[in-house]
Amino acid sequence: MRRVLLVVDMQNDFVSEKGALSSQAARDILPFVQDKVQAALAAGEEVVFTLDSHEEDDAEFAKFPPHCLVGSWGHELVPELKVLLTEEASGQVHFVKKNRYSGFYQTDLDEYLGLTTNASHERVDEVGLVGVCTNICCFFTAEELANRDVPTKVYARGVASFDQEAHAFALAQMKTVLGLDVIE
Repeated sequence: MRRVLLVVDMQNDFVSEKGALSSQAARDILPFVQDKVQAALAAGEEVVFTLDSHEEDDAEFAKFPPHCLVGSWGHELVPELKVLLTEEASGQVHFVKKNRYSGFYQTDLDEYLGLTTNASHERVDEVGLVGVCTNICCFFTAEELANRDVPTKVYARGVASFDQEAHAFALAQMKTVLGLDVIE
């Protein structure tokens, strides 16, 4: 059975105190996310990290302040997760750079998860989802997983948003509309 843990945008600009779009809620889930990554790697499972990745003139900056500029400190995976990426685990880890809300939009995620015709990877059996922001990148990536009929577990203790009402609404939508398994 192929299980993949999908860690959405746990980058300095969203999590670290000095990040451009940081929130306390993102910092609060970090221990849980660390534990999930550690457990997945120890079990021999794969971990996919999405990295929000923008250039200086990105259209998204009309909606949000500049963040996650490729090559910047803010673009990097937070140190608490980076330290878990040992040489021994390198074959279990995959990075997906994305510049839109969905981890699937113009990335190799479909192919990596074995969801394309003639994919070089076996089709994923189950995805676990953690990361930020619940109502933006996590939601739109989860929606894509649901549309591809991928059994998905969203760990409520492992997702966060700067907007608590939107966070709760997104979790409810993932459960009731998308039919995903939201683990409280």
